Amino acid sequence: MRSTGFVAGLAFMLSLSACATLNETECESVNWSDLGRSDGAAGRSPSYVQRHREACAKYSLPVDERAWRAGWEDGIRRYCTPENGLSAGRDGRSYANSCPSDVAPGFESAYRVGKRVHDAQSEYDRLKRELEQLYDDLEDAAKGEDRRKVRNRISLKESDLFLAEGRVRDAERLYDRYLYEEAAGRY
Repeated sequence: MRSTGFVAGLAFMLSLSACATLNETECESVNWSDLGRSDGAAGRSPSYVQRHREACAKYSLPVDERAWRAGWEDGIRRYCTPENGLSAGRDGRSYANSCPSDVAPGFESAYRVGKRVHDAQSEYDRLKRELEQLYDDLEDAAKGEDRRKVRNRISLKESDLFLAEGRVRDAERLYDRYLYEEAAGRY
């Protein structure tokens, strides 16, 4: 029991150290403007500088928040494009609501279109895995009653999968229409 507590404590400490964004050498030598630009280009929120502040505070080193913020402002504008919103949504990446108000609508509109494709495809993939498991269960079912129950579940899951496939097609059509209209300059 005592070793379990030690292992849990060690795991906790390791998880805390994994949260540090910078080590001592980086805190001393980092170009804060470049780091801010990188954080912005990754879509991180403006509050992300707090993580750097906490990391560098461990070494009693300051953070040049003004330089970081100037870099972040440049980087976030590179991130907050409709093209990137579409890609981020389709890849299932989270969005920290960090885009400036003048570019947020374009990014967010595209993000929703991409996210719809991602969510529809994820649901389809999940249902397909569940259906494959049911087919395996059918092979393993020995009794007639068990087989009938599994067949009924397969039938329901096939219906769900068919509907999910339609949602994927709808989402992909919306995605394609978005690309077409964006190319035509309508977005």
